[in-house]
Amino acid sequence: MDNVTIAMILDNECVLADGLDHGIIGVTAGANVQAVYSCAILVQQWMLEGMESEEALEHLYYNVLGGMPAGDNTPVFLYDL
Repeated sequence: MDNVTIAMILDNECVLADGLDHGIIGVTAGANVQAVYSCAILVQQWMLEGMESEEALEHLYYNVLGGMPAGDNTPVFLYDL
Protein backbone atom coordinates (compact mmCIF):
# COMPACT_ATOMS: atom_id res chain seq x y z
CA MET A 1 0.00 0.00 0.00
CA ASP A 2 1.48 3.38 -0.96
CA ASN A 3 1.33 6.66 0.97
CA VAL A 4 -1.47 8.06 -1.21
CA THR A 5 -3.68 5.06 -0.44
CA ILE A 6 -2.93 5.25 3.28
CA ALA A 7 -3.70 8.99 3.27
CA MET A 8 -7.04 8.37 1.56
CA ILE A 9 -8.00 5.71 4.12
CA LEU A 10 -6.98 7.92 7.02
CA ASP A 11 -8.79 10.97 5.66
CA ASN A 12 -12.01 9.12 4.92
CA GLU A 13 -12.43 6.55 7.65
CA CYS A 14 -10.10 6.94 10.62
CA VAL A 15 -10.18 9.06 13.71
CA LEU A 16 -6.73 10.64 14.05
CA ALA A 17 -4.92 11.88 17.13
CA ASP A 18 -4.34 15.63 16.74
CA GLY A 19 -0.71 16.56 16.10
CA LEU A 20 0.61 13.00 16.11
CA ASP A 21 0.77 12.24 12.39
CA HIS A 22 4.53 11.60 12.66
CA GLY A 23 3.75 8.52 14.75
CA ILE A 24 1.44 6.79 12.24
CA ILE A 25 2.96 3.51 11.09
CA GLY A 26 -0.03 2.02 9.27
CA VAL A 27 -3.70 1.16 9.34
CA THR A 28 -5.62 -1.91 10.43
CA ALA A 29 -7.25 -4.20 7.92
CA GLY A 30 -10.92 -5.15 8.05
CA ALA A 31 -14.27 -3.50 8.42
CA ASN A 32 -13.19 -0.94 11.04
CA VAL A 33 -10.13 0.79 9.64
CA GLN A 34 -8.03 2.36 12.39
CA ALA A 35 -4.84 4.41 12.31
CA VAL A 36 -1.95 2.62 14.04
CA TYR A 37 0.56 4.73 15.97
CA SER A 38 3.95 3.71 17.31
CA CYS A 39 4.31 4.58 20.99
CA ALA A 40 8.10 4.42 20.62
CA ILE A 41 8.13 6.99 17.82
CA LEU A 42 5.86 9.33 19.78
CA VAL A 43 7.94 9.09 22.96
CA GLN A 44 11.19 9.48 21.02
CA GLN A 45 9.89 12.65 19.33
CA TRP A 46 8.84 14.22 22.62
CA MET A 47 12.27 13.43 24.04
CA LEU A 48 13.91 15.13 21.04
CA GLU A 49 11.73 18.14 21.84
CA GLY A 50 13.16 18.27 25.37
CA MET A 51 11.07 15.96 27.57
CA GLU A 52 12.77 13.46 29.86
CA SER A 53 11.82 9.82 29.22
CA GLU A 54 9.52 9.58 32.26
CA GLU A 55 7.82 12.84 31.31
CA ALA A 56 7.28 11.64 27.73
CA LEU A 57 5.78 8.35 28.93
CA GLU A 58 3.50 10.18 31.36
CA HIS A 59 2.40 12.46 28.52
CA LEU A 60 1.60 9.41 26.39
CA TYR A 61 -0.40 7.65 29.12
CA TYR A 62 -2.25 10.64 30.56
CA ASN A 63 -2.75 13.06 27.66
CA VAL A 64 -2.92 10.73 24.67
CA LEU A 65 -4.15 7.31 25.78
CA GLY A 66 -6.21 8.67 28.68
CA GLY A 67 -7.96 11.22 26.49
CA MET A 68 -8.78 8.98 23.53
CA PRO A 69 -12.51 8.56 22.89
CA ALA A 70 -13.97 5.08 22.49
CA GLY A 71 -15.28 3.91 19.14
CA ASP A 72 -14.82 1.61 16.20
CA ASN A 73 -12.50 3.90 14.23
CA THR A 74 -10.40 5.33 17.05
CA PRO A 75 -6.62 4.95 16.77
CA VAL A 76 -4.62 1.95 17.93
CA PHE A 77 -1.40 2.61 19.84
CA LEU A 78 1.21 -0.09 19.40
CA TYR A 79 3.91 -0.86 21.95
CA ASP A 80 6.85 -1.63 19.68
CA LEU A 81 8.83 -4.77 20.48
